[in-house]
Amino acid sequence: MVNNADDNHPTDRHHASALRILENGPHAPQCPHGHGPLTTVTDHDAPTGVVMVCPQCGQRRDTEVTMLRTLLNPDHTGFNQPLAIPTENPSVTDTTEIPRVRPEDTHREPLGKITPRETTRDDLADAEETYFDAPEQPTAAPRGRRPDGTIRTTGWLQLGKIPISSGLWAALTGAALGLALIDLQAWLPLLLAAAAFAAWFATTRWLRPASTATNVEQINADELLPGDAVRIYGPIGPVGIVDQVTPANNQQVLVRYSGGTQRFLSEDAHCHLVQLHS
Repeated sequence: MVNNADDNHPTDRHHASALRILENGPHAPQCPHGHGPLTTVTDHDAPTGVVMVCPQCGQRRDTEVTMLRTLLNPDHTGFNQPLAIPTENPSVTDTTEIPRVRPEDTHREPLGKITPRETTRDDLADAEETYFDAPEQPTAAPRGRRPDGTIRTTGWLQLGKIPISSGLWAALTGAALGLALIDLQAWLPLLLAAAAFAAWFATTRWLRPASTATNVEQINADELLPGDAVRIYGPIGPVGIVDQVTPANNQQVLVRYSGGTQRFLSEDAHCHLVQLHS
């Protein structure tokens, strides 16, 4: 490929300029031995008539036909088209355009896509009421659970939503006994009140364990759901954890509690939901 100086060969001048770009441009092939860019020289034995040679060590590199065609005809080059389509697998011609990813599209994008039915840690309530880290981990059994599944409780009086601990009644009983014996020692009311409270505390913790329960709401028996903690007998007394509620005859429902206890209640019977404090 020779550069003729006359004006009758503008194509040759274009080719020579393109070769100079190939030789001196930013993407010029480099000598693998670190001698700098290769130099283009004519070689009639080469497929393209041009090879690139290192002037110092003689390292040669053939110029591919596709590379020269792209370099010499930049206006007619389809960069998005495959260079060759294999006949044994023509499906490679079916391509899909990948949309451009813009920086504003990835602003604060989570690593994992979240569907509307999924949730994140920020959407959850307080950690005491949810178990995000271990949803399958069972909760600790409440204090005072008996073999039949019912839970012994300590609160037998409630003012509004404030339960009055039975420990208070134990202390008052001890103080009353001390007042009856105050003629013996003036400090007996305080001593017996403290002793009665300590005895109550030891009993509800170790001898006959019991949980404190606060009544929070009243609902009809047919509105109970599995997992509800409810008073079994009216507004006071032991608590059961609802396991299943099934319709029965005569407008009744059969309420089964965890552990095997069950009761027939009318559908509109008032049940006291409670919150346990072990």
